Amino acid sequence: MSDEIFYIEDGDGGFAIPCQIKIADDCVQVGEFCESKEDARHWAEEECWIFSGEWYLCVECNQQIMRNIVNLQTCLLYTSDAADDSLRVDP
Repeated sequence: MSDEIFYIEDGDGGFAIPCQIKIADDCVQVGEFCESKEDARHWAEEECWIFSGEWYLCVECNQQIMRNIVNLQTCLLYTSDAADDSLRVDP
């Protein structure tokens, strides 16, 4: 695991943390620009972005991932063979 988080720097010396996944239609893409890397990280944590240990993802992308998991489980429930209970998800 790397201790270095990826930051975006604007032309005025500000730093922001990008969402690394960018799969949600309403993804924030880039967090708020702050005066320091520490402030940018604090902003992401205050906004409840998810930290993976190496990068951040925004709340909207996290919600999209959860929806995708639910959709996958629902599809598996309705398309799995009756003989193959290993694919069934109990409610």
